[in-house]
Amino acid sequence: MAEREGSGASAAAAAAEQVRAIVEAAERSAASIEAAAREDAAAIRGEAETDASAAREAAGRLAERADELERRLDELADGVRAAVAGLKEDLAELRAGAVRPGTSEPSAPMGAAEPDVDPTIAETEAVAAREPDVADPAQEPAAPEGARVLALKMALDGTPREETARYLRENFELEDPDGLLDEVYARAGG
Repeated sequence: MAEREGSGASAAAAAAEQVRAIVEAAERSAASIEAAAREDAAAIRGEAETDASAAREAAGRLAERADELERRLDELADGVRAAVAGLKEDLAELRAGAVRPGTSEPSAPMGAAEPDVDPTIAETEAVAAREPDVADPAQEPAAPEGARVLALKMALDGTPREETARYLRENFELEDPDGLLDEVYARAGG
């Protein structure tokens, strides 16, 4: 029996030695895993800090850009306000009775009805409509010249050729209204 006891003790000692070897191996493995985890955590923490730093820098640049854009918008708004104020002053001057360009006459107040007929057209019509004082054949070119001046004025004002032709037909007796219109609209550039 002593043999059995001796062999049981050595089996127990061998088993204990195996368990101790397994525990040591497990501890070494755990230490290795822990070291690797700490290294990974440190690397991840470093990357996160780098990313956070880059994000802070980018946010700072964006904030600076936003401040610059806000400053520019304020400047533009100030410029628009100044322009509007200037336009209001100009409008007030116009309403107060500005002088019509090319004359010393005040223009019609704002809102007043403008005459339907240009004064030059009315004057030309009046001259063309007058009967000559003397029946002199040399006076006949006055009507075509009045029509030419009137047609030129209408062309320069942007009146379409067809409208000018209709007006001339209704108000003047011309031998060659198409030739006159060709000449006038060529001179007017249209």
